[in-house]
Amino acid sequence: MTRCPPTTEIRIDLRTILSAGVLAVLLLACASTAAGVVTRVLDDCGGAGVN
Repeated sequence: MTRCPPTTEIRIDLRTILSAGVLAVLLLACASTAAGVVTRVLDDCGGAGVN
């Protein structure tokens, strides 16, 4: 039984799916990094609060 090589259309579809997956992983990584950012604010008395 011989296998036929994938057609150009299938290659383009697989490349598109792979690219979308990589993009989704990068966006999730950036979003989780941004969610961990904490801003510290000093009030007039010198105490620190977290916003």
